[in-house]
Amino acid sequence: MSSIDRIVKGDRDKDNIHAHEQNAGSEEEYASETTINNQQVASLSTKKALWAYLILCFSTGPTSSMAFNYVSAAIQSAANTVGHQPGSDKPCARRGHIKCLVKFGAGEIDYVSYVLYLRSIGRAMEGIVTIMTAGVADYSRYRKTMMLCSILLFGALALPFAGLTKAEYSHLNGLATLYCLLTTVQGVYTVIEASYIPIFMRSVGGLHSASPAADPDTKRTWKKGFTVSVLALVASNVGGIVALLIGVILSYGIGSYVQVGYFSYLLAITIAGCITIVFGTIGQFLLPSVPGQERPKGQNLLLLAVKGWIRMIGSARHYPEAFKFCIGWILWNTGYSNFLGLTQSLFLEVTGIARGSGVYQVWSFTNVIFACMGSLSFLFLYPHVRVPIKSWAYFFLSVNFLCVLWGCIGISNHVTIGYKHAAEFWVEQVLFMSTSSALRSYNRTVFASLIPCGSEAQFFGMEITLDLATGWINPLVQGVIQDHTHNLRFPMIPNVLLIFVAGLLYVWVDIPKGIEDAKVPLSEAKGGN
Repeated sequence: MSSIDRIVKGDRDKDNIHAHEQNAGSEEEYASETTINNQQVASLSTKKALWAYLILCFSTGPTSSMAFNYVSAAIQSAANTVGHQPGSDKPCARRGHIKCLVKFGAGEIDYVSYVLYLRSIGRAMEGIVTIMTAGVADYSRYRKTMMLCSILLFGALALPFAGLTKAEYSHLNGLATLYCLLTTVQGVYTVIEASYIPIFMRSVGGLHSASPAADPDTKRTWKKGFTVSVLALVASNVGGIVALLIGVILSYGIGSYVQVGYFSYLLAITIAGCITIVFGTIGQFLLPSVPGQERPKGQNLLLLAVKGWIRMIGSARHYPEAFKFCIGWILWNTGYSNFLGLTQSLFLEVTGIARGSGVYQVWSFTNVIFACMGSLSFLFLYPHVRVPIKSWAYFFLSVNFLCVLWGCIGISNHVTIGYKHAAEFWVEQVLFMSTSSALRSYNRTVFASLIPCGSEAQFFGMEITLDLATGWINPLVQGVIQDHTHNLRFPMIPNVLLIFVAGLLYVWVDIPKGIEDAKVPLSEAKGGN
């Protein structure tokens, strides 16, 4: 054999050894991922684990409900109290078409725009923090620890509200700061909480097996996912109901003894924070630890999170249906949440801010009641109504679209409908809250079936991360519109457009194909590049 032949043969041997090492590494990595997935399923396959998870969902309900309902209402009431009418020093009106200016930075803006700008700031902060959270939570046993810390911090941030009762700008700024921090922390636990749903779904098998998307195994898995998703939302809503009931009692019990009308809001928020801390601690003791992916040796967690996001975004061509569904979800969620905030502010104006300490709290209470009814009705009807899975989304989105469109109809002063009477709000909350809550359950479960195993927190974090592109922009746009029009129905226009575009994306998603795509883990999808 010539020297050249020996060199060529030696190179071939090296290539074969290198290829063998790569295959062995891939097989070892796949075996490790399979073991971790099996351990995750085993950890959450008991009823004790489900009850512990529901207790945690319940614990966040009080503060979450307060943050969305009472904190924004308290800020709006406080801004109305310290503000003045344009062109004069007269105090702002308390009911009807209110024109009221408050200090914001170096200038002055509409008092409702103040609330909308805070929402924009809070959502932007939420997205930034969630990028890092979702990238780290899937590794080692950080998932449970991070959820505990975020829930306890979430409750702790609600405690100072009862002390911010003075009608002055320093207390208004304090309320605004706490509101932004609450919104930021809420994104952390929301992502981690949602990442448990696909693990619960895998405990019944079928989803990422060799079965096609339309077979009984997948339907059974979806039913499990819908059950966990609905029960999680209901548990959170029950926690919210407890806190809102306390708020109603406080409002009608001490309302006449305090000088500041929104004091009952603030006291209820503080009590809700205490409930969150107590039940969050109990739930964490009961919830088993869920093993995650092993962190590569010598890798910094933050750097690992950044690499994970780059890898996940680069996998869009491997999981196109998951990305399409996620974009549709985020557009709907942006339109839904911002419309809900607008109706809250509009309800206070139509019924009277001075009366809001009582009527508004009852309305907030029934909001959550109808949300629970919507989720539970969907859970009951799903096994008995034989329609394609996407038909549910079409129905829920259609009702949402009509509710938002109804508000846009009332933009003209010559039209007598469009949320200009208190009765319209009560009808709207039955239709909008019930279908929105059901759609939230639907979204979390269907999305869980479209994402690969081992990357749950990252992919669920993608929903909030995309809020960086849309979630904070919409409140900002609404704030500018409100600042120029002083008409809360005008800012509803962006929301009706968002829900319409979201509906088109829901139509575009191919769910069976997405389930087939998700059978390939993210690490293997990367290897196939």
